[in-house]
Amino acid sequence: MRKSFTAKSFLSCGAALFLYFVAYCTAAPCSAQDKPAITSASPGDQDQSSPQNPGQPTYSLSVQAQIVLLDVAVNDAKGQPVYGLKKDDFTVLEDGTPQKVVSFDAIEPPRVTEGKTTPIHSTAELDRLEPNLPVSIIVLDELTARFEDEYFARYSLEKYLSKQGETLDQPMMLIAQTMDHTNVLHDYTTSKHEILDALKRHLVGNDWRNNNASFTSEQTGAAFISLIEVARATQGHPGHKNLIWIGRGFPAIPVDGLPTDQVDALKNVIASCVDILRDARITLYALDPTGVAAPQQSTNETGDIVMDDPFGGQIDFDSMVRATGGQSLHGRNDVDATIGTAVSNGETFYSLAYHASSPSTEDPKQFRKIQVVLKDPTLIATAREGYYPVSPEIAGLKDGTGNKEAAGKLTPRATLDLSAATNGLMVFDGVPLTITRDTSNSDLFHLSFPAATAGLTDQDGKLSGDITLIALSYDKNGKLIGKSGKVISLHLAGLKPGETESRKVEISTSVETQSPAARVRFIVRANGNGRIGADNFFLVDRNTLKDPATGIKPATTAH
Repeated sequence: MRKSFTAKSFLSCGAALFLYFVAYCTAAPCSAQDKPAITSASPGDQDQSSPQNPGQPTYSLSVQAQIVLLDVAVNDAKGQPVYGLKKDDFTVLEDGTPQKVVSFDAIEPPRVTEGKTTPIHSTAELDRLEPNLPVSIIVLDELTARFEDEYFARYSLEKYLSKQGETLDQPMMLIAQTMDHTNVLHDYTTSKHEILDALKRHLVGNDWRNNNASFTSEQTGAAFISLIEVARATQGHPGHKNLIWIGRGFPAIPVDGLPTDQVDALKNVIASCVDILRDARITLYALDPTGVAAPQQSTNETGDIVMDDPFGGQIDFDSMVRATGGQSLHGRNDVDATIGTAVSNGETFYSLAYHASSPSTEDPKQFRKIQVVLKDPTLIATAREGYYPVSPEIAGLKDGTGNKEAAGKLTPRATLDLSAATNGLMVFDGVPLTITRDTSNSDLFHLSFPAATAGLTDQDGKLSGDITLIALSYDKNGKLIGKSGKVISLHLAGLKPGETESRKVEISTSVETQSPAARVRFIVRANGNGRIGADNFFLVDRNTLKDPATGIKPATTAH
């Protein structure tokens, strides 16, 4: 069964849609006319549902059957990563109570384990060849940075890369975040040359809005959208991800004097964003090249760092960083060295899991502090600082139960996901797509993806579910010239007892590819679980595109 709908609105939702979705208005309540329209799965309808507004900030680690998962970075007093620790070297405390560690794994880089780095040149290769490999995602923050700071950030990254071998120890993705675009300058690669080439072909922005206080809301919305987009795009890769944000992030938001309901709503927005990052196994690092002083952390009587509720005070980017278990590195001129520190922490860490000492049904407003204590007191452990049990309200912002869609309609969350996947070139591997062009009809494309990612449920002995499919074609300059969209109902035979799902789903769709079409983008959303797949089919050499979504100069004019 197929139902058509318009895809046009997904091309221009941007920050306004995000602000609507999260009820983000700190200056004054939004009026009805301030809310952008939401396009539903049937023409002319609008989804009137919206996420509920819980009264307390809420986010969670991956907590399933009272199991809490932690990635722990361990460094010595000089900041160097520490190898070879065992399970008995760690003690995990939750609210001061020792927890039983039920699983332990040490992740070390190839140069330590004497293995060889597998060459990677795309998300598809990464997921196929090294599905559990740690990766680094570098974001050049051009939202609030001054022109000279952007150049210093680029210089620092080039300096860091110059010290690396031709083959990087782990795959790296390079992104530039502007007010209007999340530009993927290069997909995952282990080639130092490919990252440097993309960096050199990226034009440093000089957006007059960057240091204009009138655009604080737009800067904040763009930063949130970028974080959520990266998390949703990379959720299909189970390996640990270090998201290294070179810049200030969103401007600090003072909460003094704001109504309580607005403060709570804003905190919930940040908390749910951190939740999404954690579900994608992302640790966020902030490297500020402008020299802002680092925030202070409290310590207990033994000198150990005490992790308080990260959203109990001022709302800022550093709060999000600390909540994911990352570090904010400020006031440093050697940004290249801090990049190296963040990368090292992402490729050398210890994964622990423990049974939570108290059931997750207890008060979701009670922040649960996590502390990792090492047998050797001279070593420093860095991990996520705690969690709130998942509340019913926040569950409504996530996939699964609580995110159910009315027949023929898309929830605000679904619309946000599709908007993020539509705008740009980033590959989303929540539903990994294989795209082939029909040999007899150039406008017809065949897509396949694993049935296990489609969110199908058992209905009377059959596996059934809906997916949303969007196809868009663009010219070399990024102008939309063709589009199609539909909802497809899938029905597969049920699995036998003990049988593992290994089948592929194959679907077809048409989109205009005649000249001047230069690329086609396909988006698939599994409506049952909210997972997203998105990929591009280039009709011309990608390096010749002038599309702003690429963020780089065409190769013909690069030198």
